[in-house]
Amino acid sequence: MTGMARGILFALAAGVVYGLAPPFTRLAFVNGVPAIETAFWRVSMLVLIVGIIALAKGWRLPLPREARLPLGVMILSTASISIGYLGAVQFMPVALTVIVFFTFPVIILLLSPLIEGSRIPLLQLAIGGVAFTGLLIAIGPGSGGADWRGLVLAGLAAAGAATQFFTGRAIAGRMDTLHFGLLTHLAIIPIVAVVIMLLGGEFRTLFDPSAITGTGYLALSLVAVSYGAGFFCQMFALKAAPASAVAPYFNIEPITSVAVASLILAEPPAGRELTGGALVLAALIAAGLARKPRSRQDLAPRPEHISE
Repeated sequence: MTGMARGILFALAAGVVYGLAPPFTRLAFVNGVPAIETAFWRVSMLVLIVGIIALAKGWRLPLPREARLPLGVMILSTASISIGYLGAVQFMPVALTVIVFFTFPVIILLLSPLIEGSRIPLLQLAIGGVAFTGLLIAIGPGSGGADWRGLVLAGLAAAGAATQFFTGRAIAGRMDTLHFGLLTHLAIIPIVAVVIMLLGGEFRTLFDPSAITGTGYLALSLVAVSYGAGFFCQMFALKAAPASAVAPYFNIEPITSVAVASLILAEPPAGRELTGGALVLAALIAAGLARKPRSRQDLAPRPEHISE
């Protein structure tokens, strides 16, 4: 098997396992696990795994002075993704959450020329128009599943993902991506813990386990494991083939999320969600083809920056 073929297979695998997070987070929630705690444990699991690797390899984690501000922004934007994306499924169906969140590559496409000081090409404006038309169809008046809290959280996650992209570019030249990714997720753990305390006062998974069913713990475990598995599959994909070649295959992630939600949660997307989601997906694919491809490492909130 060629390196390109391996890269594509690993990219597809990463997209699929990453796509398990929203539906299984919702399954954990309906079985007693608050979504914010799921976010805490999946980040903690990733830090544990990568931290063990770091110790085994004797990594040093220097923090250059010029990287401190970008790293701070990276921490906040990544935390907003973990909290917002998983938190949104507590208030509205997975399909709607995914549609709102996955507008972030289109937001990046539209903002890039402005930040780089150039004009926005008409093609990019057209792609943005298609994406946001799809979004309006999915969440517009008459959409029974839309909840303002879920929309705010998913929108926060999308904004965080877009911010992370630009911050990642700024910090990449100052620190190794594995190192700043690990530092970022280490810092997220106390942030999420504080949010849990503010919302509920204590960790239900630790201090009230009887309120959580076996299915809830299983779903929580699957989210944590899929996060780590997605990270390693992504790294193997980027090692085997150029980022420009494998990046489009990560678009299988939102498809996976919606399909799994339909199967395990009995949440088949409504007609308007299918129509709106199809438009957003088409815009995602077009956006990936229209811009100079960068790796999902640049686009996503997870330890993709650990190298996720």
